[in-house]
Amino acid sequence: MINKELRVKVDPGINFSVNTQIKEQLKWLIGLGVIEPGDMLPSANQMADILGLNRNTVNLVYTQLRDEGMFTMQKGRGTQVMNGSKVELLQNARQPMHQLVAKTIEEAEAQGIPLIDFFIAGLAYTLLRPSETAARPRILLIECRGHDHLFYRQEIERVTKAEVHTLFVEDLMAAEGTMIEVLEHADVIVTTLNHAEEVKTRYSRYEKKLVVIGATIEMSALLGIAQMKPDSEVAFVCLGRAGGQWMASGVRDAGITQIHPHMVGIDEQEQLHQVIDKADKVYASPAVYKELLAMNPDKVALYPMTLEKSSERLLRDISENQDN
Repeated sequence: MINKELRVKVDPGINFSVNTQIKEQLKWLIGLGVIEPGDMLPSANQMADILGLNRNTVNLVYTQLRDEGMFTMQKGRGTQVMNGSKVELLQNARQPMHQLVAKTIEEAEAQGIPLIDFFIAGLAYTLLRPSETAARPRILLIECRGHDHLFYRQEIERVTKAEVHTLFVEDLMAAEGTMIEVLEHADVIVTTLNHAEEVKTRYSRYEKKLVVIGATIEMSALLGIAQMKPDSEVAFVCLGRAGGQWMASGVRDAGITQIHPHMVGIDEQEQLHQVIDKADKVYASPAVYKELLAMNPDKVALYPMTLEKSSERLLRDISENQDN
């Protein structure tokens, strides 16, 4: 045995899987402006055919980039590059990085160094360097596709400054292998009240800390809805119908019953247009607000979600415990 301290570290989050290869290349294309905001991506089937891969692999990459705020995905409309702050930040970061990488590649090639070997060795070398800052907590968010999971993810990142990975309730059975890998990598599991019992039952054997969080609507919005005329037709729109139902239930639980609520997901395009035409007012969750506002600016208003104070305290505890 070597009688020296080996500062060897293993980061399960770093790999060179096919998913990572595709995802990072797409981020480079966006960062360099080859793919611009508003551009449509090939469908998952088309991209899979181009690359000779399974459609599910491409779907996973597209979903990950959507969760990172790079893409929007709408059933029947395709996958599109977003025009938002996350894309802008990526572009600002990749421009100087591109100059450095291009120069490094040029010098490595001049010395006859195989590029793949060089960059893998470089990655390993960075892991040997002493950490100057404490590692960020790693959080697994489990939520359903129909709710505004983007809101919860952004709030978790804001409060904890953590590395957050999202898995959807609908995929838990199909993605058991991936789930185990992600669970081993995560420090904490975060889910919402709707799925707390299911998540606790399914994953209690992993002995991971489970934090249940919730959100509510801002009081000013509730007051506005309460002042609407009796029998007003009000639509609640989220990523899916389940999210719209949750939004409407928040209004009902506040004792506001004089309106006629309509719940719909933005993925239900035909029903969505019918509901918007019929409604006197349309409340959109943050994830779909911009798109709905463009469709009908006179009727659409933001359903201003806010993280419950108790949930924010629970999330802050994660960061504080990590620091200790």
